[in-house]
Amino acid sequence: MLGKLRKLINSLAPTTVGKALYKAGVTPDELTYMGLALSALAPLAVYLGKLIALPFLILLAGLMDVLDGAVARASGRTTAFGSYLDSMTDRVSDAFLFLAMALAGVNQYITLIALAFSLMVSYARAKGELLNVKMEGVGLAERSERLIILFVMSLLLLLRQLLVDDIIMAVVAVLAAATVIQRSVHVKRSIGQTRTTT
Repeated sequence: MLGKLRKLINSLAPTTVGKALYKAGVTPDELTYMGLALSALAPLAVYLGKLIALPFLILLAGLMDVLDGAVARASGRTTAFGSYLDSMTDRVSDAFLFLAMALAGVNQYITLIALAFSLMVSYARAKGELLNVKMEGVGLAERSERLIILFVMSLLLLLRQLLVDDIIMAVVAVLAAATVIQRSVHVKRSIGQTRTTT
């Protein structure tokens, strides 16, 4: 859904803010861990009754996810382990953010289902790429889309719109499930094409 915007950011960020951060001595791994730490603070903030901090934590955690890749590309330090670390911390961060939503009062069962399908979206990409299938940009709701929706939900939580948030979380679950199906179909077709051409 945000494919064109993502491509624009990925092309501009390394030569601008990524380059500046690299010159300042910031490493991609530091930004990755910072994003994880910010996500971990989200459920803690909700537990302590600091609901107003939640939108800022989600926004900053998402920003770190953009910047770590930008610094890695600007510095030429894109490594296989860096990609692995980024993917692993993203999954843990997702769990923290969905936990924060559940603690804030969003329906726990719907939130759990949404989280499960969100993790499946990432697994579908990882498994597809393991089979040498290009997976970037495939599906309705990749991580960036889900983070934006969670950010909007966190703003609605400040207005105590729990019913609306329950509905939106259900939409997240449906979109994530649809993305898993889309990616599965994409892998099946790609593997079929590969077998036909070979």
